[in-house]
Formats: sequence, C-alpha cells, structure tokens
Amino acid sequence: MFVEKLYKMELTESVKIIEKMMAEGRKSINNYSSYFILWGIVMLAASLAEYFMIGHVEFAWIAWPIAGTIGGILSSFIGSSQKSSSALDRIVGYTWMTFGICLIFAIFYSLYLQTTPHALILLLAGSATFVSGGISGYKVLYVGGGILFLAACISGFIITNELTSLVFAAGMLFGYLVPGIILKRSENVEA
Repeated sequence: MFVEKLYKMELTESVKIIEKMMAEGRKSINNYSSYFILWGIVMLAASLAEYFMIGHVEFAWIAWPIAGTIGGILSSFIGSSQKSSSALDRIVGYTWMTFGICLIFAIFYSLYLQTTPHALILLLAGSATFVSGGISGYKVLYVGGGILFLAACISGFIITNELTSLVFAAGMLFGYLVPGIILKRSENVEA
C-alpha cells in the first residue's frame, strides 16, 4: 500500500515536472516568432526579386545569397538577445541546425544537378517547421509546415521552373511569415 502511494505520488510529480517543462518550452519556442517573421520576409523578398529578374538579369539567383547573408546577420542579432537553455530550446536548436546543414547540401546538390533548389528548400523548411510545431504544440507551426510541404510538392512536380519562385514566395508567406505573426501576437497576449 505504501509503495503504491509512493508510486502514485512519484507519477503525479513526474507529470507535473513534464508539464512545467513543456510550458517553459512552449513559452521559449513562442519567442522564435521573430525568426519566422524575419526569414519569411527575407525569403519572400528574395523569391519575388528572383521572379521579376528572370529574363531581365543574367544572374537572377543573386537575390538568394544576398538574402541569406542579410537573414543570417539579423538572426545572429536576434539570437544574441534571446538566451534560454531549456531542454526544448536545445531540441529546437538542433532541429534548425540540422535544417541549416541539410540546406547547404540541398543547394550544392541542386547546383551539381543544374536544377533549382526551391522544392528541396521548401521540403526542409516544412520539416523543421512541422517538428517545431510538434515540440511546442503550436498548431500554427503544423499548418505552416504543411503549407511548406505542399509548396515543395507543387514546386517539384507540378509547375515549370519559371514559376518556382512564385510558389516559393507563397510558401514563405503562408508557411513562415503568417505563422510567425500569429505566434508573435500570442506572445504579446501571454506577456
């Protein structure tokens, strides 16, 4: 009887600890809204710039390294102001670090194959966004990840290369920027 009570008490305390950890992680992941907004804007701008430069400028792809550099610099400023070390923060951090490593591979692999990397980038972004939603429990990130998966499929299998920049722009708008704004609003409400 004593052992059974002890087990129930330990189980209850364990559940409370897990719930507390999830709440802390959810709050800190909520702070990642700035990244979704930043990268949504930067990638949306790059994809639209590329689309409008195609046929007019020989190196329309130049928008991407410029946007990546700007986004990387601004992300480092955001990262330096947000210090959190919860277990969920580390999991999300490793998820996005893996995204970055795979992104570099996808870009160089696409160059090697002499094709656009849009579909692969959307697929990777959708995966990392969906996993972030799973970790945080924010349904808006599930939806954002799903939208990015859909954009990847459209970009990879349905449309011609000339339109991939527009599909990429739509994916970034509805898969990154809108979810980021929704997260930011919920962050402000909870504060």
